[in-house]
Formats: sequence, structure tokens, C-alpha cells
Amino acid sequence: MGRTGAAGSASGDSAVGIGRALTDEEADRLADLAAELHPAFTGASGAIATLNQCLVRHAAVPSLHGDPPRLAFHRPEADRVDAWAADAATSLAMVIGVGQGLRLRSCEANGCDLVFFDVTRNASRRFCGLPCQNRAKASAYRARRRG
Repeated sequence: MGRTGAAGSASGDSAVGIGRALTDEEADRLADLAAELHPAFTGASGAIATLNQCLVRHAAVPSLHGDPPRLAFHRPEADRVDAWAADAATSLAMVIGVGQGLRLRSCEANGCDLVFFDVTRNASRRFCGLPCQNRAKASAYRARRRG
């Protein structure tokens, strides 16, 4: 994860730090959040309970704030990490809640732990992107040639 933020709170509050670099503490908290939310993409047992706990801990509530008003799922006064956590957890909950949770996937390439939402018609995507797909196919080809 990069150390610069492209967005902050929907309120536009400069305290949230739109565009400012993440502090080491913020980056660590976001990395912990990513690890906490990762099971939602793999269907691991307990993923729903963990997601619900995240929603409560980061006070995910729909609200309109900012000028012009924008829909967000965090308190207007939330710091950047809590705002992103509440918004991300709410987004995952909505995807799962409308029956599309099976389209949340983890990349199948060796050494890649990225996640994605599968938008293919038959829900058959296995890799986060072409580089991982190409590496996996080349590796499988080399393995077949070896024996």
C-alpha cells in the first residue's frame, strides 16, 4: 500500500488530510485493516462476524456531509483511517448482503495476496490482473515442459 492518500473524508475537512502523505501510524493501521478484511474475499469462516465487528468499531453509519453533500458511511469527524475503514467495510457488507459475495476473490497467483471483485459474466476470473495471469500461465507451461 502506498504512503500517499488520494482522498480523505467526504467532508473535505483539511484535518482529514486530503492528498497528504500517510503517517507511519496511519499506514500501519490501514495494513491491519486490510489483513482484517481479507477473509471476506476468501469466504473464510468467521469473515462475516469479523466484518460486523469492523462496522461497529469504526462506527459505520450512512450520512451526508461535505459541500456539496456526499454520501459516506463514516462520521463527519472520523479520522482518515476510521473513515476509510468504515467505508470499505460497508462496501463489502453491501456486496455480500445483495448476494454477490461469491464474486469477491483473492488472486490465485503464487505470491500474490491482492483481492478483487469478479465482474466476468460467468464469475470465472482467477487472477487480479494480466501480470499475475501471465506469470501463472508461463509457470504452468514450464512445469508441463519439465515433466
